[in-house]
Amino acid sequence: MNVTQPFEPDRPGRWSDVGISTIVGERRLLGAIAERLLGSARDAEDVVQETYARWYAMPEDLQDEVGWPTAWLTSVASRLCFERLNGARVSPPLLAESRHPGEHAPRSGPMTPPGAVHRYDRIVQAFKMACEGTDGVGELTVLLAPDVTVITDSGGRVRAPLQPITGAEQVARFVVGLFGGQADVTLVEASINGGPGLVVRVDGATAAVVMLRTCDDRIQDVWIVMNPEKLRAWRRDEDPRR
Repeated sequence: MNVTQPFEPDRPGRWSDVGISTIVGERRLLGAIAERLLGSARDAEDVVQETYARWYAMPEDLQDEVGWPTAWLTSVASRLCFERLNGARVSPPLLAESRHPGEHAPRSGPMTPPGAVHRYDRIVQAFKMACEGTDGVGELTVLLAPDVTVITDSGGRVRAPLQPITGAEQVARFVVGLFGGQADVTLVEASINGGPGLVVRVDGATAAVVMLRTCDDRIQDVWIVMNPEKLRAWRRDEDPRR
């Protein structure tokens, strides 16, 4: 039986202090190192995926003992590149299975009362403002249901929590830590799966898509898609070098 692991922000390596700018920059760094060593963008992507697969294969307590995860990932990626150059076989990537968040995303349509759509728009706007505010955790906490859950879909291709995070304060700390206080991060309101949502950009490139489900004017569920494969449609017209 799968048991949701409690969010423990006071433990080293927990997610409250890992911003999306760091996560995106980390993946770009690994890709650049691998491509420089291998001379092939496709082979470099395989190495990046395998690097994250090895990170996720470690128990969380061992992950927490890694003082600088980016350095650990860089070391593994470099070693995998040299194995390839020396003719060693690299194992195929192991991707984390996850349900596509869009299946349950709130949708506006003929059956949705106009007042409900307007309230949902205001909640999304308030969510965005809380992420950008100086007291983001406090502002966001009041928007969340006590038993709110956030699910992050990384596809095993970026460093992100595999288990859901639950509880208003814990979710607020995670979300604000991920999106807030970073000069190169912008949140843009957008229509996602027919309903209001947010697109998160780092240096102008789409890094995540956020969808919310509300209940009684409180946010009950937060889905954050960070899987680069699922973000391709959003990045179609963006600079591929980002």
